[in-house]
Amino acid sequence: MPPNTVEVRGDSASDKCSLMGRGNILDISFLEMASSEIERIRRFQKHKDASSNSGYHKFPPACWALLKRMDGNQRCVDCGEHDPQWAAVSYGALLCLNCSGYHRSLGVRVSCVRSVTMDEWSLEHVIAMLEGGNAQMTAFFIRHCLCPTTANALQTKYASSACSIQPSNVARIRYKTKAGLFYRQQMTLHVKRTLQAGPYRGRAIS
Repeated sequence: MPPNTVEVRGDSASDKCSLMGRGNILDISFLEMASSEIERIRRFQKHKDASSNSGYHKFPPACWALLKRMDGNQRCVDCGEHDPQWAAVSYGALLCLNCSGYHRSLGVRVSCVRSVTMDEWSLEHVIAMLEGGNAQMTAFFIRHCLCPTTANALQTKYASSACSIQPSNVARIRYKTKAGLFYRQQMTLHVKRTLQAGPYRGRAIS
């Protein structure tokens, strides 16, 4: 297996997906600064008062710079709007303001939504964003015919009159599917493993 991928096993071969992304060339100086930011937060959390809310921080600037450079992150993962500033943390994906409102309506168990620029973030959520990415999530949903360009395959499989998933609504319905549940569960497990692995050294290492 290539060093910049991690295999996720599901019920079928199609459920093997990369939670690391492929071909992302990140500027090493940004990566070094992002790693320093993450380790600074980690050290602070170890010494924080357990009764305080000090485990939350603004999204680190170098981490944000890395996040914006990742494949697909220049547009909202659901509608394609430019320069998304909101996050579906459960999927490590960036959203526009309008689509973030829909994700909030799904409830935090389906999609945890944060503003990258206004909200405070936990270390786990920052790692989820760096280890996710819009291109990665989109590739996963394409394999499951849960993107506008592939939803017609479901119509053929289940008969158009019986299938409620259409190209016009698939970007919203997909988060309530078993595939959506599988993806966010695997993201959670991957973030835990990444944090347990020690100092953050980037997607290709963790």
